[in-house]
Amino acid sequence: MALSFEALRRVLQHVGRLLLLRADLAAEELAVSRRRWLGWAVLALSGVALLTAAVIAGSAWLTLLFWERFGAGTLGALALLFALGGVLVLRALAQAARTAAPALASTRAALHEDYEALAAVASPERDAEPKA
Repeated sequence: MALSFEALRRVLQHVGRLLLLRADLAAEELAVSRRRWLGWAVLALSGVALLTAAVIAGSAWLTLLFWERFGAGTLGALALLFALGGVLVLRALAQAARTAAPALASTRAALHEDYEALAAVASPERDAEPKA
């Protein structure tokens, strides 16, 4: 069954509108992600700045407290503690990155649904006449 030029034009017009809608969805999803990531970055930088100040103050205090008893060993023990803490933080960050949702997940899902719907409409089995 052949499509008329008018029907083909309408189909292409609807497909164009659908693609524009999906592009708008992707743009909105990216804007929401950008705002979320910016907020997280500000919180993370603030937290890092405060933790850095706390680590410096704590290190100075512990060094003064234990210097007479352990000497330079105090600094080595602190370095090992900080290295262990850094490794644990990096492992937690890697785990969070592995479990995070992929970028544009909603847009990809919507595009896949659109593709499935268009494929079902354009499938040759639909145009085939049942044989008796």
